[in-house]
Amino acid sequence: MSLDMERVEMFRNVWSKLIVPVRPGPEGLALYCSQMQRLPQKRILVLGATPELVDMALELNADKVVSVERNPEIIAAMRQLGTRDWSKVQLIAGDWLEERSDFYSSFNCIICDGGLLFLHYPEQWKILFKLVYSYLTPGGVFIAKEWAEPTGERDYDSFIKKMISCFEAESKNKSRKETMELYIRLASELRLATFINTTQKDGSFDQTILLERLDSLIEELKRKFADPELVQITEAALKYLARSQSGTTDVVTGVRFEVADKLLSACGFISEHFPLPDPPIAEANYMFVARK
Repeated sequence: MSLDMERVEMFRNVWSKLIVPVRPGPEGLALYCSQMQRLPQKRILVLGATPELVDMALELNADKVVSVERNPEIIAAMRQLGTRDWSKVQLIAGDWLEERSDFYSSFNCIICDGGLLFLHYPEQWKILFKLVYSYLTPGGVFIAKEWAEPTGERDYDSFIKKMISCFEAESKNKSRKETMELYIRLASELRLATFINTTQKDGSFDQTILLERLDSLIEELKRKFADPELVQITEAALKYLARSQSGTTDVVTGVRFEVADKLLSACGFISEHFPLPDPPIAEANYMFVARK
């Protein structure tokens, strides 16, 4: 397959400039690891190509590791960011919602970090959960991370203003390296903060509001922090991450665990809820462990 290497480099560059909560955090990685360690033989399916998860499966000496990601350029970019030898990983460019009969009862662990955000609720969630159930062996486990705004009042504008002010205060008298690290944290957290008060009754995000916020933030941050390296980080988080087409974002749904649990239960899963401390909103990020 012919790859657009400029796009590969763009995806690699974007992902390398972001951290928690966009990428897996320590608590989330610990949960993935603890669940995989329980398996005597590890046959792992990764929905997506998250390098931290593929690397973890390899570090745990999994007997089988398969990664399914729609975009082949993303696969190539994530492979470059991986720290382990991916030569034995089966990398598949394809749609998670496409049924694969060769996957039936082939895995005892399926993992997905944030991927449900890209699927419409409830239709696509139902399709995925049914497929995951069919791909797992009896006793197999499905582990996933999701984001949903918890209850409570939040004013978006004041929330963002406080985050930026905190960065400015923390970065005073810091070295350039430290400033860059703080700004990567800020940009990563701002990306998820744009979801505040955008969840509609059906669980979908209001794309009009999201796009307005993202574009406005880009202008504000470029004006306040015009350093070329900071601009690159700003654009990675707010311009390129999960915005593959104009007029919308790729991030479409955020529902709470109680809602996801009903769908999982209908498919036959027994699930547990694990809130995460990931910023910027406490317990907005959560994980579930669903057992067949």
